[in-house]
Amino acid sequence: MEKLVIVGLSATSRLALSFVNSHKLFDVIGFAVNKQYKETDEFCNLPVFSLEDLNEEVGSDNFMVFVALLWNHLNGDRRKVYEYCKNKGYRMANLVSPLAVVRSEISGDNNWIHDHVVIQNNTVIGSDIAIMQGSLIGADAVVESHCFFGAHSILAGGCTIGEQSFVGLHATVFDDTHIGKKCIIGACTAVKRNMPDYSKYITPSDSIVIKQYTADEIENKLVFSKNVR
Repeated sequence: MEKLVIVGLSATSRLALSFVNSHKLFDVIGFAVNKQYKETDEFCNLPVFSLEDLNEEVGSDNFMVFVALLWNHLNGDRRKVYEYCKNKGYRMANLVSPLAVVRSEISGDNNWIHDHVVIQNNTVIGSDIAIMQGSLIGADAVVESHCFFGAHSILAGGCTIGEQSFVGLHATVFDDTHIGKKCIIGACTAVKRNMPDYSKYITPSDSIVIKQYTADEIENKLVFSKNVR
């Protein structure tokens, strides 16, 4: 198996390690963080490397990297680390569950496709996308990079979703809907109309409201307070 370094020291990193080991996808040789955040030399009984000096510390360039961050700052944290790794020339891995049904080519990298996900025919999947368990990406859909799909969410056929957008647990986006970039679709919502860039979809009991923000404002609408995800 090819060697893998997981970027991050968090609950998500532990989940990624368990996912990889359970499905025997890679040989995980350690974790990595930026030097300024390195407070330990070991995590989950594996060594912790400096992200800046991976080739030197691993002693080889014969490994791949996976950024194990989820949706903090509307996927912005994951995007920054992903782009840093790409600029360093690290080879990025895809984590694809053998229990997923993938009928389209995954041409991007640093994608995490969980158990029982279904990706139908003729879809376009970008890079740095997390699709949690049981989700559906319909035929002819386009998913741009740095998106997140909560468990059991649905993006129906013919939809387009812009980069760095978030789809919550059990949310449904109906056929041929266009979702802009940096959008938030809340859990258990049903989206039947297009959303402009930097907008948030909520469904209070008496009405449906789409509110639009600036690019910076929308990122700060989705922040995990302990910053460990």
